Formats: sequence, structure tokens, C-alpha cells
Amino acid sequence: MNAKQVQKYVMSYLESTGSFILEKSPSYVTVKLSPEADRALTNRTYYWSFVDRTGAEPETMTFRWTFEPPSMAERTSANPISYIVTESGRIVQEDAYYGSRRLLQIFEAAHQWGRCVTMFEEPPRGKSDPFGSRPYTAWLGANFKVGYECDMKREEIYGWGISLATGIINEKFMESLKDKKLTPRLPSNVHLLRNGLSLRKAMNQLETTMERKLKGGDFSWAADAEERRQDELGRIRHYYEPMLEAMTHPDQQPQKEAVAARFEQRQAEIDWQYRPRVTLSVMNCGIFHLPGIE
Repeated sequence: MNAKQVQKYVMSYLESTGSFILEKSPSYVTVKLSPEADRALTNRTYYWSFVDRTGAEPETMTFRWTFEPPSMAERTSANPISYIVTESGRIVQEDAYYGSRRLLQIFEAAHQWGRCVTMFEEPPRGKSDPFGSRPYTAWLGANFKVGYECDMKREEIYGWGISLATGIINEKFMESLKDKKLTPRLPSNVHLLRNGLSLRKAMNQLETTMERKLKGGDFSWAADAEERRQDELGRIRHYYEPMLEAMTHPDQQPQKEAVAARFEQRQAEIDWQYRPRVTLSVMNCGIFHLPGIE
């Protein structure tokens, strides 16, 4: 990521968290963090526990993030954090370039916060009836990760969506969002249609449809993996079983028990490594309000 891309990402994060922009230039931004962003980025656990216990009005921190990456000499010699004292308080000044500690922290915060979002599509700009209102339908969108696992592993991502109004499932829903401009705030002159499905029922329908799709897939890889599993189990049986059968003397009983334990452990390891299995998990999801009735 270059400096412009880093700045665009950081500004998007600040906007989505409701932080207040005090000053903005092509090379830096001065921002007073929202409570949500402050909790995620400042590591002030004790302070926020105090606010939660007492109900006090929170005082969030103010940062100035510079997006031009420093030279190598500046990175190694200078303190990455400095302070600016103003009439309104202290401002923490940092560099936010690709690979910096601060940007990595914003990435992680966005990843955690963005696992479940609520977004609205922005209406097209232009003349519109100030007294009119556009209907929006809510969609539950989810990115599913399917893992085909044995002694080898393959993963597939499915970005599906289901209309909470009608129950229609769009198997390319997440892909269709790429060309839409989304915002976390409800646009003006928009009304939300009533949902016909609860979130629980909608997710159950997505999971049931996904399960049906996976059951109809090609499982020749699983048959091959099972064959390899049986071959490996056969090899260790040929090694351990004659050894155990030969240990007939009572004095060899402790040694026989140790060998039997190793035999059982090796069988469990081979079973875990080769047994074919399909795993399904939800990477992230969101409620997306889109124009139209569908």
C-alpha cells in the first residue's frame, strides 16, 4: 500500500467508527477518536473499566497520524511517538505508513469490528424528491469458508446473501457489493421495509442451502484419502502386530504395554492426518440495506 491508499483506509476506518476529524491535509490527519475507536486503539483498559463502572463521561484521545513513510534513518533513530501540546490538550503524533505498528493495530481493530457490520447503500447523487422516500430491503450477507481436509487441504470461499424480506438467496451477493457505495449511516429519504425472516432463521436457511450444495459436490478426493489412510494403517499394523505377538514372556509385559500404547497413538495420528472431513465456518457477516423490494 502506498501513502495515498493507507490514508484512504485510515479515513474510512475513522468515518465508520464516528471519530471527529479536527484537521485534514494530504499528508496527515488530526482526529479525536470516538469511544469505540479509543477502546480499540489506545489500550486504556483500566480507564475504560473506570468509565464503565462509574458512568463518567469518557474523554477520548486525540492523534495526529502522518501518512508519509519516514526514511530508514528516521525509523531507527527517532522515537515513533511524539507529542504536541495545544490549548485544547495534548495530541499524540505518530507515523501511519504500511508496516507501522499503528496501521497494523488499525487493521486488527477493523478486522475484529468488521466481522459483523450494518451497512446502507448510498442513493445516487442528483435531484430527488425531498418529500419522497425510497424503500430499502435488508439482506443478511455472509462469507463462508469451506475446508476440504485430509493429508492435504483445500479451501473455498462463498459469499452468499439472503433477503430478509423474501428469503431469496443470492450466491454471488458479496461479489455484487463490490460496485456499490456503502455507508454505516442511514441515508436521508430512505425507509426500511419490514423483515419477513429473523436473523436466526435466515442464517439457518443459508447454512441448509450451503450443506445441500456441499453434499452434491465431487468427493473422489475423500475416497482417495481414505484409501491412503487404510494403506498407512496397514503399514503400521505389519510393523507393530508381529512385535506384540512375539512378546509372550511375563517379564516383557511392561515393554509390551509401552509398545501397544505407541501403536494406538500412531493409529490415532494417522486417523487424524488422513481421515477426510469437510469443515464449514463463517468468516464474517453483515446486514446490508439495499434499494428495492426483493
